[in-house]
Amino acid sequence: MKTIFKNIVALALFSVAFAGVFSESPYNKNLSAEDIESLSSGKTVIKNTGSYKKMCMKGENPGLKKVVETVSNLKPAYFAEVIKEYTYEGNENLLENFSSLVMDIPSYAGIPYYSERAEEWYDLYTSAEIKSAQKDGNTQIVNADFEMKPFGLVPMKITSEKNDGYYYYESTNLSTMRYYDKFNCVSPENMKSIIVIFKSEDKWILYGIGAVKAPSVFFLRDRVDTSFMNRIKTFCAYFFAKMDKQKQQEQ
Repeated sequence: MKTIFKNIVALALFSVAFAGVFSESPYNKNLSAEDIESLSSGKTVIKNTGSYKKMCMKGENPGLKKVVETVSNLKPAYFAEVIKEYTYEGNENLLENFSSLVMDIPSYAGIPYYSERAEEWYDLYTSAEIKSAQKDGNTQIVNADFEMKPFGLVPMKITSEKNDGYYYYESTNLSTMRYYDKFNCVSPENMKSIIVIFKSEDKWILYGIGAVKAPSVFFLRDRVDTSFMNRIKTFCAYFFAKMDKQKQQEQ
């Protein structure tokens, strides 16, 4: 009887310990074991579930909680995630390095973008012009005009916030977006690209999302999905890859 009791206690302690380790993971059940393995090998994982309710992240990091709150308030009809990991050791200055890359607004012009509909390469933005910029402590706000085919000139607000525990980036459209100047497809402040970077145990987690609140009707959905979501995924993946290139040059 004592042996059985000891086994039960040991099993209970093991379960608690295992649960504690598992709970420290920033990923929930919506991220597959295959995705986690890809991240561990240094790959970028792109998830296009289409539903913000299927976000694959969890945790108490203030930056991550800010992402969840922003997306939940927006209630986007179109949603995608881009995730990448870096080891903390050797990348202690990652927040500063990434901020300097992504806040170089003029460099956005010429980011390569592949249009699945046209089966051709284009510039994600043909021009990127800063209209105003202000800084308050660790927060920087930039208003800029971007030329985006097929939406024309799109004014956007970009917010960059760097704290001890995370880095937060958000871009938001400030005007109604029209598709080839034929019809309205996204109202002001209804398209967001967000990137949050935070430390989890011995790793940096880079988490980018694209969220668009737009009519989910049959004759618009395919166009919005390809025109917006692919662009946002391209944007996040581009800067994640730029981090890789910068790291390689340093070695």
